This record gives sequence, structure tokens and C-alpha cells, in this order.
Amino acid sequence: MSSALSLPAGGGFTAPEDPTPEYWMAQLKAGREEALAHLMARFERPLFAFLHRRLQGEAGVVQELAQEVFLKCLQHCQRFEEGRPVAAWLFTLAANAATDHLRRRGREVSPPETFDAPDPHQASPWESVDQSRRLQALRGALEGLTPRQRAMVTAYYVHEHPVKRIAQELGCAEGTVKATLFQSLQKLRKNLGPQP
Repeated sequence: MSSALSLPAGGGFTAPEDPTPEYWMAQLKAGREEALAHLMARFERPLFAFLHRRLQGEAGVVQELAQEVFLKCLQHCQRFEEGRPVAAWLFTLAANAATDHLRRRGREVSPPETFDAPDPHQASPWESVDQSRRLQALRGALEGLTPRQRAMVTAYYVHEHPVKRIAQELGCAEGTVKATLFQSLQKLRKNLGPQP
């Protein structure tokens, strides 16, 4: 994802104990754009896997279309209907983006009625095959971070602590946490190199 969309943002609000995607969509519709980071954290990998299967492995295009899906989510969040699962809406956006791409390329696409959104919590077969290799690469990349960067990345992405709480716990400004998270992600991407 581009750094513009991936930049973590703190919230000036308190989330419930175990917020659902529908909660974060409601926050996004209420104008709290930082909620998009939480939706991305939950759905980026499943959407990427879905698009990868749909486009038969066009990795560069897959990443571009995944980014487009989250951009459309942000731009058109007011069109999201209350009571509808967020996963279904996001996968519909992804299916439409993939279909449009394939049509532009002149490739045949399956009719929309055959589209079945995958379970966003279930790993796709291609994700499972080399998961241990990727985890090992990620551990190595994390070792390349400073202890402070590693602490912030773990607190934000693993423990899902808000930026405000991290700033309080580490005794620094929220802007410092955001900047450090952004720099850490850039460093991780560089250390990990291109991913399939």
C-alpha cells in the first residue's frame, strides 16, 4: 500500500474493547478518517489474496487495485448501507475493480452472479504455503528496527494500542509516534523487499 494510505493515525476517540469492522465503518462515515487504518489492518491481506486469485497472480496490479479499493472505501463510505457486512462491501469493491481491470485488458471475466466473497478471516491456500518463510523474513526485518521503533510497531500493529496510549506510555508526542511508525514501515518494506 502507498504510504499515504498506510500512515497510521491516532484517534481522538476511544474504541470499544473489541471493535467490529462495522464500528470502524461507522467511525469513517462520521468523518474520522483514521478509522480507515483499522479497516486496512483487518482486510488488506484477505483482499490482496482475493485479488491475487482473481487476477491470476498479476502482483503489481494486485497491489494497485487493493490500494484503489481502500481509496474508494474512503471516498464513498457514505454509500455504505447500515446493516450490511463491511467485508461484503469491500469484497464487492474489489471484485468490481478486478472485473474493470480485466475488461480493460480484454480478458474474459466470470459473470458477477458467480462472485462469492471469501471469508476474510480464512487464509487463502497461496498465503499458507510460504507463511513460515514470510514470518521468518518479517522477524529478521523487525530485528533491523531500533528497540523504540520495534516497541511502537508491536504496540500499534500487534496489540492494537491507539497512538495516544503509545505516546503516553513512552512519554512522547503523538506526532512522534506517528512519524516513527511511518519511518518503521518504510524501513520494514525496504528490509523485506518486494513481496509476492
